[in-house]
Amino acid sequence: MGGWLYECDGARHTEGVRRVRPLPLLLLLFALVGCEGEDPVDPPPAGNDPCESDPCFDGVTCTANGDDFTCGDCPAGYEGDGETCTDVDGCAGDPCFADVACTDLAAPMTGYACGDCPAGYEGDGETCTDVDGCVGDPCFMDVACTDLPAPMTGYACGDCPVGYEGDGETCTDVDGCVGVMCFPGVMCSDVPAPGTGYTCGPCPPGLEGDGETCEEIDGCAGDPCLVGTTCTDVPAPGTGFSCSLCEGPECPILRALAGPDQDIIAGDTATLMGDAVGFNGAFTCAWTGGTITATITTCTAMVSPAVDTTYTLTVTDASGLRATDRMQVRIVPFSANAGPDRNIAGTRTATLTATWAGASCSDTSCIECSWQTSTSSVVGTTCTIMVSPPATTQYFLTVTDTNTGASDTDSATVYRTDALAQLCGWNVVVLRSNEYPTGANPNYICDGGTARRQTVNGKPAIVLSDLEVSNVRITGHIGVASGAGDDDLIGFLWGWQNPAHSYLVSWKRSNQNWTARCGNALGGLAIKKIDGAVGSSTTVSFEPAFGFNTTDYEYSCADLWSTDRNNANLLGGDTIFLESPRDPNGVTRGWAHGSTYRFEFFYTPTRTRIVVWRDDMMSGATDDLVATLDVVDSSYPEGAFAFFSNSQAQVQFGDFLLASLDDFEARAGPDRTVASGSVVTLNGSADLAVPPYLCEWSMGSTVLSSDCSFEVTPTMTSTFELMVTDGFGRVATDDITLTVTP
Repeated sequence: MGGWLYECDGARHTEGVRRVRPLPLLLLLFALVGCEGEDPVDPPPAGNDPCESDPCFDGVTCTANGDDFTCGDCPAGYEGDGETCTDVDGCAGDPCFADVACTDLAAPMTGYACGDCPAGYEGDGETCTDVDGCVGDPCFMDVACTDLPAPMTGYACGDCPVGYEGDGETCTDVDGCVGVMCFPGVMCSDVPAPGTGYTCGPCPPGLEGDGETCEEIDGCAGDPCLVGTTCTDVPAPGTGFSCSLCEGPECPILRALAGPDQDIIAGDTATLMGDAVGFNGAFTCAWTGGTITATITTCTAMVSPAVDTTYTLTVTDASGLRATDRMQVRIVPFSANAGPDRNIAGTRTATLTATWAGASCSDTSCIECSWQTSTSSVVGTTCTIMVSPPATTQYFLTVTDTNTGASDTDSATVYRTDALAQLCGWNVVVLRSNEYPTGANPNYICDGGTARRQTVNGKPAIVLSDLEVSNVRITGHIGVASGAGDDDLIGFLWGWQNPAHSYLVSWKRSNQNWTARCGNALGGLAIKKIDGAVGSSTTVSFEPAFGFNTTDYEYSCADLWSTDRNNANLLGGDTIFLESPRDPNGVTRGWAHGSTYRFEFFYTPTRTRIVVWRDDMMSGATDDLVATLDVVDSSYPEGAFAFFSNSQAQVQFGDFLLASLDDFEARAGPDRTVASGSVVTLNGSADLAVPPYLCEWSMGSTVLSSDCSFEVTPTMTSTFELMVTDGFGRVATDDITLTVTP
């Protein structure tokens, strides 16, 4: 129970005491006796309002209960019994993050306010988390970022990637060229990151090396000049070499090869392909002609003339010698193409399909096709025909544009690779000469249809095939019977365009010097390119005095007799020696009586290889190689084939087989199933390869063997690839799979 506090005002009467505020009873008693010299004052009379004097805390509701009272709740932000209220301490319990200052919110507000998070943290002061310094990827690409733990701030970057340098935040490409010395004049290039290091550019002209070290190129390395001539290196910055002139009868003759004439449709492009033979060391090319305003100095050039144009090729070898050749690009309004030649055997058929260019229609509505044989027999009037000839047959195509009347011809040959050529159907042609070693007329008799024999020592003559060939292999036999006597000329002619243009290979048994116009026939093999003078007769007529067709072109006796390059001045027209027994490495071995020789011709538009073996048993023996002759010339890319004799009796030719070289194929053999661990022999071969050919066996990118035959021991199913490269650089592939069983 409480009472009122009465305050003394210094008066000694009751009126001098005034009620101030209620106090607990005990305190009140002390208060009452505390008024020195004054009598105690009586409490107010009963029945007064106890709340009248606002006994509760300011703003707290007072409720009277008789002479007593009760106070309501403390105001917001305070705590107590309503009579006494104190500010609520919002910081009680340390609600803020460690080491963060807490500030109580003064009543009437409640709660608290936290100060800033400590260094290295972020948040509202109550909750603080470590500041992630790696946010935003501050380090260089692909460099590891490590946050610095609070109270530290920031981040640490790892090492720069390979090929870069820096602090990890900023990385720059390491300049591999710093401090590097490439050869003077050679550019250094930094290897861009992530690579490291540097590369030096190419050495200056005339030098070779890795760009860091460069040395003078020895143009004379490998002795490029002809034997007997001197090589001189061109000093840097020049390149190459020069050769001294080759002097003497054994020096080859430099010849430029401009290639065959070409027919194109107006607007199309022709490819000029220059070459040379007989050069000393090396050669360069230069093309002129037509609309070429500046000399083209590459051997291969593209031209598109608007009119018929003759182009001249000039080749210059390392000794400074020059030679020229010409070819013509003709513009034709319309052209026909009979397609490639075909090989068949037995009763198989071949499909021939005509194509054309320059037609007035875009389909076949204006096109007529006709196919004939060499005997003018029509075998088809559709543009595609199927044939199955009993012997090798040439089919002549004529395509006509019925709208314009333009027409063109072409041919395709179907070779029966299993049927011997019927030589009795080939024509005998006497080669008219300004002098004959002998005067007898030829007498080629038939031996069974597939062989012919010259029985007399007669005038130079040929037995000419009834078809024109190109890109072909021709095999057969030739020989002179025992006891035939004499030692004169036998051989072959190929690429026959007409009497004034062909290639002639002649074979003499032994040396024989004839007249001043005929010259010297050395024992051995010679090859000439017959090239009559411009305007020469190119026809063949029947000669009653000879009893045979005879060339209207008259050969020099040396054309058909001499095998000696020293007699080059005796040759007619522009005829030249391509091979002579007089040449270094020339074939001086003559033929022998009673021997049979097997020959193989590989005749393509740009080169010919002739291989001759002695094969008395006609068994395909290859142990006695007589000669391998190479002719690089494109003057006569296709033509007729013939066998030849001059002043030699009892010469027999026969067993001719022909096949298109287009069917060159590698043969790896059939797939096989083998036992695991067994030794297997792989035998590679090739069809219609120009000899000699090379084999390479591989599996994937791994080369296993350079032998055509080799052994393997497979432990799992494997495929082996065969690559064959023939003597003319042609490549064919095949493969074999060995399936391995346990």
